[in-house]
Amino acid sequence: MSLRHPSRSPFIAAVMYLAASASLAACGDASAPGELSGGEAEELAVESGQALSAPLDIDAQRSLILTKATDPLAMARFPLQLVLDQLIMRAGTGDQQTALELYRRWWDFFNHSTEAQFPDAIHCDEQTDSEGFHTLNGFRIACPRREGRLAASEPFNPSSPDFMEPLAVVNRFDLAPQDGSHCGEYRIVYGKKSAGQADRNLIILEAQLPNPHPECGVAACLPVAEFWARLPTLDAAARAQELERFFTVGLLDAGFGPVLHPDNYADAVHGPAGRRGTGQIRTNQFMGNPGAPGQVQAGQDWQLHEFKLAKVFDGPNGEPRLHIKPVPVKENPFADLFGVNFDPSDPRKASFMDDFMESVDKLTTLSSDINDIQLKGSTQDLYNAGESIVRSDNDYALQLEPPVNFPWNFELRDRIGAELVRLGRDTIFSPLDVAARATTQSCAGCHQLSDGASLGNGVTWPRKEPEKPVDEQEFRFVHVREDGELSQALTHSFLPHRDGVLEAFLAAHADGNTCSPAAAAAAFAVERDEPVPTLGGSTTH
Repeated sequence: MSLRHPSRSPFIAAVMYLAASASLAACGDASAPGELSGGEAEELAVESGQALSAPLDIDAQRSLILTKATDPLAMARFPLQLVLDQLIMRAGTGDQQTALELYRRWWDFFNHSTEAQFPDAIHCDEQTDSEGFHTLNGFRIACPRREGRLAASEPFNPSSPDFMEPLAVVNRFDLAPQDGSHCGEYRIVYGKKSAGQADRNLIILEAQLPNPHPECGVAACLPVAEFWARLPTLDAAARAQELERFFTVGLLDAGFGPVLHPDNYADAVHGPAGRRGTGQIRTNQFMGNPGAPGQVQAGQDWQLHEFKLAKVFDGPNGEPRLHIKPVPVKENPFADLFGVNFDPSDPRKASFMDDFMESVDKLTTLSSDINDIQLKGSTQDLYNAGESIVRSDNDYALQLEPPVNFPWNFELRDRIGAELVRLGRDTIFSPLDVAARATTQSCAGCHQLSDGASLGNGVTWPRKEPEKPVDEQEFRFVHVREDGELSQALTHSFLPHRDGVLEAFLAAHADGNTCSPAAAAAAFAVERDEPVPTLGGSTTH
């Protein structure tokens, strides 16, 4: 069975068609950002959705990530205002809000409600614990933050120091689950123009693309894989145009809607395989003051946050309005749960230790591939922090076994040790290795804390700049720099892995069959108490 459109033209014909389109665009007929709409856009999307006749060698800098350094024409297609306008339009809230208001209300979260720009927005001081500390998901967060001043900023004006510039478009097809319940994540990265040491802010919109035919399994995602594989064959103008269509219109001939849809960044939804999450918006923030070299002042650490889109009927006269609301950071257990300082009377302390034992197996995979390291996801949401802080006390291994003169968490360490014995891995991994591997799954770990860390069994987390000490790295805290350059962890480790996943998928589906109902049924039979494994192994980065 195949759901592909009937006119499966040879690959070379598709390339010739798109090359001709690109030639016209280069002569001045290329549409400007945001001008693809209506029947013309849909017709073009269908015409360009031809199939590959054979798998290609993937060009990582064209098929997996495109940046302002490699593809400035493509980046020009994704101004933040256009992207937010698309989300507002598809949410049906355009009569009640503008992109600027949506953006400013978002950043007002980092202000106290008493100092807010928008009194009816969401603010970081709305939840507190018994001691009056501000919390999210029941765990303490820093509030307020200097990023709150962006609630009065000009993010769309290129002459403003607060202008948010598109830095990269990212293909995360490798995050598609093996059961095909969705077809991966597709991301746009933005960076603040005034990217000095003490004034940096990055945003990444991470849309999860629904599979229009989940009953056919992951094979139905083939048109998406082919789309990205085809991009390197196009010239820069055509590539930019095709990317804009993918994000704003979709692959209509194959049933895929636009990436830029609010549902693709929303709260968990119910589907044929049970309750599933969708994509998210994440931020990587530091608008504080620099301290000593390689350090920042207390209270203004580098932080990573997570947000979801929500349509709420709280506008004037009860009209709908889109919100970018804070949520706990997935796969980021609150660091104190690994140490001895967390309130022992809090029931989450004991339940976390019980549940973390379920993660030891996946964390201590015998594979040498770092992408096979995972946290078990059955109840992790209960323990996820409201922020991921790039600071040593957010390193789970240092919480478990801190430096001399600090108390160790012997109870958790011994329980991890016993679980390693049960698994027959106690001679390969130590409890400290397990905690270090859990840190790699956190935002702070992947972005900085795990850089070059030993993870046991001869495995080391990749370094972003192996030739430089950590404190001198130009890629500290980021993998995509504001100038569009990429870390070596990306270019030498993560991207080659994603390349292999995409090439293997295309090779396995070279027959063009976009429906494998038997395989889909088997995949859907997987127990639903944990995430379905992805094509690439990793579930988050």
